[in-house]
Amino acid sequence: MVERFITDQVRKKLGKGRVIVLYGPRRIGKTTIARQLLKEVKPGDGLYLNCDELPIQQALESRSLQALNRTIGNAKRIVIDEAQRVSDIGVTLKLLIDSNPDLDIIATGSSSFELSNKVKEPLTGRSYEFVLEPLSLRELQRHFEYSPLDIAVAYERLMRFGGYPGIVLANDIEAAEEISLIAERYVYKDTLELVELRQRQLLPRLLTTLSLQIGQEVSYHEIGNLLGVKLETIERYITILESAFIIYRLPALTANKRGQISNRKRKVYFYDLGVRNALIENLNPLDLRDDSAGLWENFCMNERRKTLAERGESSKSYYWRGLYGEVDLVEQQPSSTRAFEFRLIDKPVRLPKTFQETYPEAVFQVIHKDNLADWLVFGDHASRA
Repeated sequence: MVERFITDQVRKKLGKGRVIVLYGPRRIGKTTIARQLLKEVKPGDGLYLNCDELPIQQALESRSLQALNRTIGNAKRIVIDEAQRVSDIGVTLKLLIDSNPDLDIIATGSSSFELSNKVKEPLTGRSYEFVLEPLSLRELQRHFEYSPLDIAVAYERLMRFGGYPGIVLANDIEAAEEISLIAERYVYKDTLELVELRQRQLLPRLLTTLSLQIGQEVSYHEIGNLLGVKLETIERYITILESAFIIYRLPALTANKRGQISNRKRKVYFYDLGVRNALIENLNPLDLRDDSAGLWENFCMNERRKTLAERGESSKSYYWRGLYGEVDLVEQQPSSTRAFEFRLIDKPVRLPKTFQETYPEAVFQVIHKDNLADWLVFGDHASRA
């Protein structure tokens, strides 16, 4: 089993009288981490509750504190798996944590849309939230002790098949079968539960459209016209896809300076490229693809997000577009600005003049396959623009 960085982050928050909420798509490893943390308490002190089981749902929907305490018994640490299945789970969690301040509670959910809405108000100031993403290159390097040469092979597999735990250890044939199954059975299943029955046929068409636009600006208006639906419907569905951890959005950075383009467009990236490739039925090697540039940009975006999360760093992330150029990723922190361009092949790249004039403090780096290992795993070097 590949050890996840997030496991230690969650472990450090236990015992503080707050509920741990662990989000992430199905099959990503939430239950594995939760069960691992259960094993760290004495036998009999841990309790696992699977909310996919109706009797468990019903027991946790009780508003009787006495009944809830009977359900958890003498447990010191409990896992409530797929907690979004329980009506008003936030109230249940509040009752449990208020009456058992020394109790460790780990609640997992595969839909932030459902679970977050249920726990946000009842648990205000009483929870820690984490998102478990697909395995990162840093996690794989730590587990397998990759050399820089090994990483070149590893990143190509991540770009092709993605980082679900059951896939990274499989051969190519098994990986292709497994990621196709995940995309069809779990991605569609979980997302369809969140959409209206009469518009479920829109979901696969929208996912295919977004899959073909990675690395490009996305116009909701243009997608709506293409698919023949209202702008509001596209916006709602994209929000649902984001809450199900299938895609995430990157906003444009604008300082309203001359030479910059100000619009409401976004870039849309996929949490897992294996899922994306399975959705368009293209799991071919990189040298047989015509979308490798977009895949590389999406891959670098994913790995950067994971790296910052693993290091406990936070920044506001954007892309920038001007009349005469674009910057793939701009990270802003209170004391610094970093700019990145993602190119699979190492070629000279200059920052657009308007960007340099607007953000003269920015540190700029081009990320390509030859410096990827240093950027993500062995260092984080950048040169001033």
